[in-house]
Amino acid sequence: MKKRLWIGAALLLLGAVAVQAAPDRIDASASTRITADRMVYSEEKQRVIFENNVMVERPDMKLRAGRLTVYLKPKKMPDGSEGVIPGGMENAEIDRIVAEQNVRMEHGDRRGTCSVATYVPSRELLTMEGNPVLTDGESTLSGKIVRYYAAERRSEVVGDGKKRVEAVFTGSGSHSFGRRQ
Repeated sequence: MKKRLWIGAALLLLGAVAVQAAPDRIDASASTRITADRMVYSEEKQRVIFENNVMVERPDMKLRAGRLTVYLKPKKMPDGSEGVIPGGMENAEIDRIVAEQNVRMEHGDRRGTCSVATYVPSRELLTMEGNPVLTDGESTLSGKIVRYYAAERRSEVVGDGKKRVEAVFTGSGSHSFGRRQ
């Protein structure tokens, strides 16, 4: 149960936070359904990999990717060393979640796409890389890297000499970038 709550909460943030600058509280009890062609759990490497046609569905969001990797935190032993989690995933905490390969996120009318999306729960930080584009209705926001700091309700879009930050807002005022829903 704890495993589902941690994975569910982190996946919710991975999708919903990326496309909404100020998400509401996360419902960690909402069910999360993950489908893929293959899933591999490695106790030794402390990770769970979903591969090929990955689909994450929650009542309020969807995420699609070619690969989704959940990295688990190593368990601290009484002597201070790190080891595998006794009891496997059931007692694990998430270190980070990485969605790769044509990542597409949906939350209502909002959409997000990128090559790689990484969520770090301990920092409440979502980073989108590889041509990240956020779309809200007809409005778009893009750059080289998009970072969203959920705890601070702050986002940052970074450009460089090759890929500058670009924001295109429609005249309808229907976009919600930076506005609480």
